[in-house]
Amino acid sequence: MNPHCQLIQAGEIQAIVGDASRQGMGGTQYCGLWSLASQHWPFNAFGNSFAGLLPGEIRAKSPDLEIVDETTSALTRKADEAHPVDVRASYQVQPPCSVDHRLTFCDRRDVRTPGFPFREVSWCCYMNNPEDTRIHFLSGGQWHRYISPRHGVGANIAPAYLHDKELEVRPQVKGDPPFHWHRYERRFDEPFYYGRLGPMVMILVFGDAPWLRFFCSPSGGGSGILPGKTCPAWDFEWLIPDAAYQVNREFTLRVRLIYKKFISDEDVLAEYRLAREKLIDAPGNSPAP
Repeated sequence: MNPHCQLIQAGEIQAIVGDASRQGMGGTQYCGLWSLASQHWPFNAFGNSFAGLLPGEIRAKSPDLEIVDETTSALTRKADEAHPVDVRASYQVQPPCSVDHRLTFCDRRDVRTPGFPFREVSWCCYMNNPEDTRIHFLSGGQWHRYISPRHGVGANIAPAYLHDKELEVRPQVKGDPPFHWHRYERRFDEPFYYGRLGPMVMILVFGDAPWLRFFCSPSGGGSGILPGKTCPAWDFEWLIPDAAYQVNREFTLRVRLIYKKFISDEDVLAEYRLAREKLIDAPGNSPAP
């Protein structure tokens, strides 16, 4: 019988990577980082019935767990008629305090939403009751600290380094559109954001930047353990435009998650710059449009 999860650890942190077998709040759909903890903060960063760095390409699609080595796990799925996409999501713990995530996928037929000239790939991070529910990012050269006012309002955050005409145009849909389509008026300057959990900071640094969007919800992670509180979702997506999209072409996005004691905004910037250099130089990043 194949295992459903693996503990990986190095340096200050340990993580559990798991498939979609757990019965979470929304059923068996939560694969990715089941848990992330640090020597400095023993509580799970992610909701215990949810997950973090959860790729939509394998969510609720019964991926298989591959134990690569003691610090690396992967979740894989072969294309089939229901979801004709080959996917591999890997998670590697790097000392002292990072998780390197890489998602590689290849569409075996065109799976884009009709009328939507982008291939949309999403990830969710369902957080575990942070006191500060906001994500923190640079906007207009200054720190901006934000969580959408309610689920589905001002959820999507685009990069400032793209002209308006380069941004996606969403198709008309019947009924309410997906919650993460509603655009926030501010934009992010650099491809990273961070959030606070107790004494810790979680920094997400991204490789291929032009296709990147952030999105968030104050209640996406469900009810909190504190009375009257909900848990936020600190999510992101990748939008591959028409000009770059091809069936049977392999695409890869690399993400570095840094989980350490919070020192200052300046320290976050230093971590971002170091991680960004490594992501840009790493092999396997899909080319920018």
